[in-house]
Amino acid sequence: MTAPRAYDLTQMLQKTEAFCAYQERCSHEVVEKLKRLGAQDGEVIQILQALYDSRFLDDARFAHAYAVGKLRIKNWGVNKIKEGLQMKRIAPDLIQAALHQMYDEENYFGVLQQIAERKWRELAKEKDPWTRKQKLYRFLASRGFKYDEFSDLKFES
Repeated sequence: MTAPRAYDLTQMLQKTEAFCAYQERCSHEVVEKLKRLGAQDGEVIQILQALYDSRFLDDARFAHAYAVGKLRIKNWGVNKIKEGLQMKRIAPDLIQAALHQMYDEENYFGVLQQIAERKWRELAKEKDPWTRKQKLYRFLASRGFKYDEFSDLKFES
């Protein structure tokens, strides 16, 4: 379902260029924006091609920025980042490339250790060590970290 036609092709291109210039966007977000603006399928393809040609739109660049941003700002693990990129309909090969770049550029395991230590201190009132560790593991899993990434972490009691 498309919105009533309010803009011509040039206006829609200008609006989507501004939309992409504000922050990194993926093609799925741009398509949704164009549908809200009332673009037809042929126009969507035309505008997407123009955005790719002028480098306003690049799904690989978006995937990398998304992965790094979610790790740095939200402290998300690889599972949650991967799921978020899949929801944005990013191609699997671009997701893998972005995650590999993130591992290379960022201190992924340092972030994991820092989050785990902070949560471990918060759970200090928990007397049973097994329960404390299980709460920590559930927390880290909910943040998107893999079990094999955090199962070997050691903490001061």
